[in-house]
Amino acid sequence: MRLVVDGFGKFLGVKGETVVVREDGKTLAHVHPRELEQVIISGKGSVSTDALRMLAEHGVEVLVVDLRGEVMATLMPPMMRTVSTRREQYFASRDSRGVEVAKAIIGAKLKNQRAVLGTLAKVRKDTDPELAERMYSAAEEIRKLSEEVELVNGKIVEEVRETLINLEGRAAGFYWETLKGVLGKLGFEERSGRYAKDPANALLNYGYGILLGDVWRAVHYAGLDPYGGFLHADRPGKPSMVLDLMEEFRPHVIDRLVVKLVSKRMISPDGFEIVNGVCQMRDEVRRFYLEQVLGELTSEVRYEERKFTWSELILYQARKLAKFLRGELTSYEGFWQRW
Repeated sequence: MRLVVDGFGKFLGVKGETVVVREDGKTLAHVHPRELEQVIISGKGSVSTDALRMLAEHGVEVLVVDLRGEVMATLMPPMMRTVSTRREQYFASRDSRGVEVAKAIIGAKLKNQRAVLGTLAKVRKDTDPELAERMYSAAEEIRKLSEEVELVNGKIVEEVRETLINLEGRAAGFYWETLKGVLGKLGFEERSGRYAKDPANALLNYGYGILLGDVWRAVHYAGLDPYGGFLHADRPGKPSMVLDLMEEFRPHVIDRLVVKLVSKRMISPDGFEIVNGVCQMRDEVRRFYLEQVLGELTSEVRYEERKFTWSELILYQARKLAKFLRGELTSYEGFWQRW
């Protein structure tokens, strides 16, 4: 299970053999760490060193995110794999394996964006045929770009990275321009990056932050270096491998959820505020949305004739990537779903 500590005055401490969440001297929750897989500290929650020690001893991940969903810190158990995975990961950045992985990730992301648009168009073809047609058209343009991704060739990823990023950017243009037909209800005009300009972008950013924490854990348990990516270029402090793998899951896990919440009017513009020029959720909306995101991560999805939760599937893909890099698989296929 996951334990959330969110809000000013919330404190995670220890009582006997359990961790407890307190507020104003009152115990809100208590649980034995063996029942936990993750603790998320969001907003202005705090934690004691005793609690951190107990969680670490039981292998429980601690994820700290700010009000915008930016990952501030992670606490994880020691590495479980040998150095061979990381060594091959570094070698792959200088041979054709890096190209294959980068192409597989971008190809999967574009297929998933197309699937999201196709699914949304299906349910809107009677109620909003004009928007449905735009979604089908955008999905077709993304399909063409997916074919271009398959034709990209190079000996090392440095030779193809710019081309792949360009194709991804073109697909994103069709994707977000079309989703504006739904997300526009929350003031969405375009993706505004890390600093959200509107409620829809605030939801997307926070959701991606929670998803990043799940992917980071998967990368860690697969024995991969979170900072040694293929698609995302190396920069100090940038978890490139985590960002690479996350691309496969953004459309189905977060984008689709945000569209659902907006379409069903489960979130309104009143639940947001501008702080230092950045749009962010008010406390009650953030808690509701975090619950929705965590619920999505534990919901089931069928892939390769098996059932996974999304969190399990992310770990499965990370391990599959590690196996490919070690030579235990002949190829790597990114996760994607049909519509």
